[in-house]
Amino acid sequence: MITAQDMYFHPPTSDHYTWAETNYFGFYVAEANLHVGAYVQAKPNLGAVMSSVTIFDGFSNTPHEVNYFDCHVHLPMPKGNLDDFALNNGLAIKCTKPVMDYAIRFDGGQGVSFDVTYTALMEPYDIHDPSMDPLAGAQLEGDSISAHAYAGHWDQTGRVRGSLNLRGKRYAIDCVASMDHSWGLRDERALKNFCWMNANFADDSSIHCIWLMDPKQLDCYPTIAHGYVREGNQVYGIKGGTGKVRRNGFLHQFFDLEVEDVRGKVHEFTGTAMTANPWIPWPQMYLSHAFVRWDRGGVTGWGEVQDLCKEQFNSKLPA
Repeated sequence: MITAQDMYFHPPTSDHYTWAETNYFGFYVAEANLHVGAYVQAKPNLGAVMSSVTIFDGFSNTPHEVNYFDCHVHLPMPKGNLDDFALNNGLAIKCTKPVMDYAIRFDGGQGVSFDVTYTALMEPYDIHDPSMDPLAGAQLEGDSISAHAYAGHWDQTGRVRGSLNLRGKRYAIDCVASMDHSWGLRDERALKNFCWMNANFADDSSIHCIWLMDPKQLDCYPTIAHGYVREGNQVYGIKGGTGKVRRNGFLHQFFDLEVEDVRGKVHEFTGTAMTANPWIPWPQMYLSHAFVRWDRGGVTGWGEVQDLCKEQFNSKLPA
């Protein structure tokens, strides 16, 4: 169960240098096909922080052809706690309501800045709480994250409002998106073979999924590890699901997904990638990222997909 104390740094459960704590916020401008991500990974045993701020647009096979990519891997630990801190890359995050609401500001000094608020639409979804997640504690083959990097983890849907300044052009931000928060052992090479995604629909509903992946079968999501369906202020854990993916190499093109929640209600939805790009938040990590327009029975949605679909950073596509 997530409590107000979880907005702070957690005492490391290990003195190993890979013990880490992270948070991530995403938001977007749907009409411009722009997706913004703000990611922080703190390693208190090292006294260092990695942070990646990205603005994805278009389609590319290289991470440096996106609209904006600013990644720092050796920032000093902030003076504040995780509820209120500022990093030397220009990113500042303040929790304004414990584990629910946040103010997120960034100015990297390169003509790119944003000032947004995140307001939760639900309580944090604890993937290790069986009262929330019917798959909590499941021993799923190929799950490399739940007991390690995600030893502590919540996902959450919220509304993001504010503004983005992109080299002199201002965009108003008003969208529904996801954030997450994790703590645990996070080796640079161990985080792999899963997908984190969200779909947020015009009828005040959302579907959030963590899929397991097989890098030798990139045309499908064979197993769901955790997830929920949000309908207004009601949240239902997901107990099963499968999906098909059409790709160009590693990059996403089209999704055909199905999940079943604890009520036995089946949700079928498809998605078209409006952007597709690699994201390398640290040197040993390759993700395929897409900003996606979703459709569920004629109801439009928007969201993002992050795939860690390579067995090794230097691996090629399966033969």
